[in-house]
Amino acid sequence: MAVAVCLSGCKPIEKVKQIRVTSVQVEEIVPSSMRSMKVALAVGIDNPSIHVALSDISGALKLSGKVLGRVAMDPFDLQGKSAETYHLKADLSIEKGVGLSEILGLLDMETLNKCTLDVSVRATIKGGISKVFSINDIPVNKLLDKALNEKV
Repeated sequence: MAVAVCLSGCKPIEKVKQIRVTSVQVEEIVPSSMRSMKVALAVGIDNPSIHVALSDISGALKLSGKVLGRVAMDPFDLQGKSAETYHLKADLSIEKGVGLSEILGLLDMETLNKCTLDVSVRATIKGGISKVFSINDIPVNKLLDKALNEKV
């Protein structure tokens, strides 16, 4: 999936559109309270472009349009002209009104495959030029398919 970033009038940003997430694997999930957990991810990213700093990373995990939880991720830098796996940490907090049965339902791959993810990220390139961009309704199964297929 290509990350579409558009900062008008800035030539280096045109190449940022070529950045692709190639895989996502959940490495560890550790409950931190009754309504939150820490998640460790291995995210494969192909960046044929320049160095990009990503910050203010947040998202919403949804099932049938209902927000089940909110995700906040630590900032990190994408190395320029590289294809790497980044080991990232995220905090997932369960929305009020979401029951335990809905959360446990995510353990079922059929249910998880119906989920979508909304993501918002601030991308900053050399010189301090930055732009916040959002991608909505990313099918979770598209992110996990490659990782799951490699394990089979």
